Amino acid sequence: MFRKLLLSFFFISALAAASAQPLKVEWGVMAGINVPDYTTKMDKTDISNKLGWQAGIVTSLKFGWFSVDPQIFYVRQGLRIRPEGGDEINLKSNSVDVPVLAAFRPIRFLRIFAGPVFTVLNSCKQKSGGDLLDFARVRPTLSYSVGAGVTVLKHLTVDLRYNGQFKSKTNVELSDDLTLDKLRTYNVALNVGYLF
Repeated sequence: MFRKLLLSFFFISALAAASAQPLKVEWGVMAGINVPDYTTKMDKTDISNKLGWQAGIVTSLKFGWFSVDPQIFYVRQGLRIRPEGGDEINLKSNSVDVPVLAAFRPIRFLRIFAGPVFTVLNSCKQKSGGDLLDFARVRPTLSYSVGAGVTVLKHLTVDLRYNGQFKSKTNVELSDDLTLDKLRTYNVALNVGYLF
C-alpha cells in the first residue's frame, strides 16, 4: 500500500508542476547491468541468480523541477534452479520493459524518480540439453522502479534504480514435476547513458 501511495504522490506532483512550467524535451540512449534476485517459497529449491543487462531509449518531458520520463528497455536476466533430487535447470528471460517515471529535480544535475514499469513482452527459455524450451513468464507484467540519477558534462547520465514487484507469481511450471510457488523477483540496476 505504501508503494502505491508513493507512486501516486510522484505522479500527482508531476502533473501539478506540468501546468505551471514550460516544456523542455530530452532524449537519449542508456545501457547497464542489473543484479536480479529471484526467490520462491519452496524450501528445497536452490536458486542462483546471474548478472543481467539492459539497454534502451530514454526520454524526459521536463517541467521545471519535475519531469515525466517514459523509457523503453530490452532486459536480459538469467537464473539457475536446483531442485532437491532433480537436475539443474538454466533459465533465460528476455523482456521489453516500459518504465513511466515521475522525477523530482531538486538541483539541475540530480533527479529522484519513481513509477510503474510495464513488461510488454516476455520470452523465457529453459536450456535442456542443446535446446531452448519455452516454459513460462517469470517477469511480472506490472512492477515498479525507484532510484536516483545524476547528469554530468551536460550529456552523460548515470542512474541507480531498484526494480521491484507488486505481487509474486504463483504456480510457475518449469517441468511436469516441478512447479514454483510464489516466485518473486527484484533487481538493482546501474545504467550509464548519453543525452542528445
